[in-house]
Amino acid sequence: MPPASPKSNPKRERLTDLDQSIKQLLKNHPVDTLEFLLPDAIKEWGIPLSWEFLNTATRKHDFARKGYVMDLNVRYTFAKRSMVLVVLIEHWATAQSVNLHRTAHYYLDLLERFPDEEVVPVALVTDLKPARIPNSVHSASRNRVWLHFETLVREVSREEFSAWEKAGNAIAQVLRGAMAGPQSRAEKVFRGADALKAIVSPEEYRNLFTLAAEVGKLNPKEVEAYMKKTELRSEVVEWLEARGEARGEARGEARGEAKGKVEGKLESARKLLEHGVSWEIITSSTGVKPEDLKKTGVARRAAKK
Repeated sequence: MPPASPKSNPKRERLTDLDQSIKQLLKNHPVDTLEFLLPDAIKEWGIPLSWEFLNTATRKHDFARKGYVMDLNVRYTFAKRSMVLVVLIEHWATAQSVNLHRTAHYYLDLLERFPDEEVVPVALVTDLKPARIPNSVHSASRNRVWLHFETLVREVSREEFSAWEKAGNAIAQVLRGAMAGPQSRAEKVFRGADALKAIVSPEEYRNLFTLAAEVGKLNPKEVEAYMKKTELRSEVVEWLEARGEARGEARGEARGEAKGKVEGKLESARKLLEHGVSWEIITSSTGVKPEDLKKTGVARRAAKK
């Protein structure tokens, strides 16, 4: 009998790798991706008629060496002059991780595959802090230029938060938590989330809310502080639960998975209780009862707040 597969946790599944989630977001909204990364292309050629996602594996000329895998390549076709545009998109979660030499390798591979088409490389950086990120690789000697490669660098942290206030662009709204502005990170994420509701389906919205919170690097305290000024949302409850379970399971790995899950649920219940959520909802969503927290004295302290 094959071993039983572990039970999936929908809430934990939304807390997936940030890089993979960003790539999936871009693939799910290819027109919004082009509008956000290369707005000049849409202004010049209009909305693309079609698009296709290209193979992201580079061709191996030396089969003894490890191959490279690009983040995302999209080939857009426009009605105007039957224009074809290939966009190479590399996502970097931190400014320090940007690697233009690797991007140049990908770019050369695409040029070889599509010699007659325009290929544009774009580095999408979602770091919260603006940084001096080089946009070119240059090599010259003996009065000759051996290589000059440039990429378009889109730092989300240099985008003005208020500039995307009314934009019907899913990419921009998910990334607003990392944009520049005097607002708190929580306000940026929640206002972007409000705009998302009018753009995507309810099912996708719940996934993208988690991604937006991760891009904005929110922590439960920031979320709770902001939510005290507004109404409690079900997606926020789920996010707090998932974060609590994730932290509890991570801490409990060395002491056993079961104990880690218990700690995670207790942490989730404590957070929800401090936010004024009724015990009926807490027990229904986490399985934790008042007597479970009384053992640690948490319920009594939270009730006094």
